[in-house]
Amino acid sequence: MKIHQTAIIEAGAQIGAEVEIGPFSIVGPEAVIGDKCVIQSHVVIEGSMQMGTGNFIGHGSIIGSVPQDLNFQGQTKSRIEIGNANVIREHCTIHRGATEGSATVLGDGNFLMVNSHVGHDCKIGNGVVIVNDCLLAGHVRIDDRAFIGGGSRFHQGIRIGRVVMAEGRFTKNLPPFLIAAKNQIFGVNILGLRRAGFSPADRDEIKRAFKLLYTSGLNTKQALEKAAETEFGAVGREFFGFVAEAGKRGIVSYSADPEGED
Repeated sequence: MKIHQTAIIEAGAQIGAEVEIGPFSIVGPEAVIGDKCVIQSHVVIEGSMQMGTGNFIGHGSIIGSVPQDLNFQGQTKSRIEIGNANVIREHCTIHRGATEGSATVLGDGNFLMVNSHVGHDCKIGNGVVIVNDCLLAGHVRIDDRAFIGGGSRFHQGIRIGRVVMAEGRFTKNLPPFLIAAKNQIFGVNILGLRRAGFSPADRDEIKRAFKLLYTSGLNTKQALEKAAETEFGAVGREFFGFVAEAGKRGIVSYSADPEGED
């Protein structure tokens, strides 16, 4: 264990083996930090926070502070759960859950770049990349291996499907496996699917599902009905299952214009 003499580790904090904590960092009494984590300088960890092994927290990050929710009560017991091998770079902020017993959750192997903000009750899967200056409002869910471009903004309560590539401002749910910008879909994320190890047959099925939903001339309800009558494998069912569960906020619409909306 290597803890700088200016760091403040409050009584009750649980620190694993081979952990490094840099100058002027503060670790609160309810923090649990797993083995081999590196916490650089001027980091603040407060509230109930549990972190797995091998995580990296960059200079000036704040993890576990109270949510930006006008209804939040100071006595509310909520938490943050962080898995293993995450990289959280400089000046990121991650807020804990907003209601009793709730949690903001990061899985394993995620990469949050400089100045990213993760709001209360967000759920981030595994292998997600979030580029600089992204803003996630409360209750946003981002599924595995999504790639989020710099400066993106996500409306409260929306879901971003797995293996998507997205950039810009989003107010609707984004189905898996697609490329999108500025609240509009442009096609299938073929490169991302290849990198994620999807077979040619699975990629073809995703293309077929995309065409049925977005370019067949059917509305969403009709496309779901047609999909239910069509033989789709696991990835096709996942795609249409996401659409069926999109709720009142709905899904991002299709644009044939690669420049998207203004």
